Amino acid sequence: MNSAELKAKLKEEAERSAKNAKRRKAVQEYSRKQQKISEQTKKQMPPQSPARKRREQEMKRQAELELKEKKRRRKRGSNVVYYVALTFILVGIFAVLSVTVLFNIEQIIVVGDSIYSEEQIIAASGLEGNENLVRLNLSGTAEKILDKLVELDSVRVDKTYPSAVTITVERSVPMANFWFGGKNYVISHTGRVMRIGDEEESVMRVIGYEPEDSVIVGAFVKAKDEEQDRLIQEISEAVEKGGLTESITTVNIADPIGIKMSYEDRVEIFLGSILQIDEKIKMINELIDKHIAETEFVTLDVSDVSRAIQRPITTSGAATLPPETEESVETDENGDPIPSEDSPESSDTTGQVTDR
Repeated sequence: MNSAELKAKLKEEAERSAKNAKRRKAVQEYSRKQQKISEQTKKQMPPQSPARKRREQEMKRQAELELKEKKRRRKRGSNVVYYVALTFILVGIFAVLSVTVLFNIEQIIVVGDSIYSEEQIIAASGLEGNENLVRLNLSGTAEKILDKLVELDSVRVDKTYPSAVTITVERSVPMANFWFGGKNYVISHTGRVMRIGDEEESVMRVIGYEPEDSVIVGAFVKAKDEEQDRLIQEISEAVEKGGLTESITTVNIADPIGIKMSYEDRVEIFLGSILQIDEKIKMINELIDKHIAETEFVTLDVSDVSRAIQRPITTSGAATLPPETEESVETDENGDPIPSEDSPESSDTTGQVTDR
């Protein structure tokens, strides 16, 4: 670019700057005129009435409130999104921590009555003590303990948050025993086989019971005839309720309508059927307590709850001796025998009947 062109360009820029300055000055003067006119117009306007002024102020205040409410709604909407996102994040963090750091087992608690030690029960459960409670699956754990510890009747395993597992156990209590295949089987109140041995144990012996062939320790025994299981259960419950658990030595259920029992191997009892078993056990208890001496060997027939028959066998022999005679003796309202005119009150009675 030569000097002539440079001078021409500088001149153009100077002229453009002058025009812009002139335009800005014109705009400023116009604005001042408009402001002056507006102020003059306001001065010429009549003053507003108080009612109109209050109305305009109320409209202005309402507009401001609406504007604030819009802003608040926009802010609330953005806060909801924020809180929802934060909740999802926190839930995710808690879920991860729950299966990794939180709720890890710190203690295994064993409660209940058992012949086994806590260490044996915990070992049978298969729990190692370092599992996470959330991820831990306890299904089958109770059955595993029952399979290994045969002298337990029931086991319950629960999660105890935040950091423990509780094992509740109930020991097996012998209810009865029976001979089968040359072996003696001891069963608990739930019908579980506790022991199999060669010697009879001091619990109620069941005669006439025929179990299924597959009888193993720890299994729940079942009879070939399901009625026999029901008979044993109901008789055992009635005997326990009547307080005769330790006194009833044998129960013969070979004939379900001719059930027989033995009390301390000296009182033979004809029970009949299982009907009214509670009343029959109560009657046996009362007769033995009030009318049978500890040295007597007698038979009782309580198959009819309205009429109990007592027949002496002997005062010194075995309970298996046959009865000699049978007589019926009237009783008073308390069930005590009433002496007849032909026999004195002090004489021995060969038989007595108690009306109930």
